Amino acid sequence: MIYLDANIFIYAYFKAKRQKLSQKIIWMKEEAKKIIQMVNDGKEEFCISLIQLSEIVNLLKYSMSWEQLHSFLWGLISNNSIEILEVSKMIYINSIDKIPKFEMDSNDISAYLLMKEKRIDRIYTFDKNFREIKDIICLPKIPDKFN
Repeated sequence: MIYLDANIFIYAYFKAKRQKLSQKIIWMKEEAKKIIQMVNDGKEEFCISLIQLSEIVNLLKYSMSWEQLHSFLWGLISNNSIEILEVSKMIYINSIDKIPKFEMDSNDISAYLLMKEKRIDRIYTFDKNFREIKDIICLPKIPDKFN
C-alpha cells in the first residue's frame, strides 16, 4: 500500500491564477497527473487520511465549481484502489506533541504516524519535510535540478 499526500491531488487539479509557472511546478503537476492515472488504473493499493482529504477540499474549492468538487470527491472516495483512513484523536494528539521534533505541521505528522501504525513505508508526496524522515520512502524521486 502507498500513502497519498494531499499535495499530489492539489498539484494535479489546482488551477493557478498566475500564468507563468516555474519548471519545477510544471514538472510536479505532470508527475501528479501520472500518479493519479496509476491510482485510477487500480494496479496498486493506495490510502489517504480524512485529514489530507480535508486539506485537498480546502484548496480545490477555490479552483473548482461546487459541482466539480462534488464529482471529484465522490470519485475519490468510491475509487476501489484508495482506502480512506481515519485518524484517531490519540494519533492527532501525538502529532501535535511531535511538532518540535519533526519541525512539520501536525497534519503531516499525523500522516506519518498513521503510516507507521498501518506499516506503510511508501508515500507519494512533493513535501520536502517527508523526505527528511529516514524510515519511509518518498515518491516520486525529485530530479536534482529541482532540489
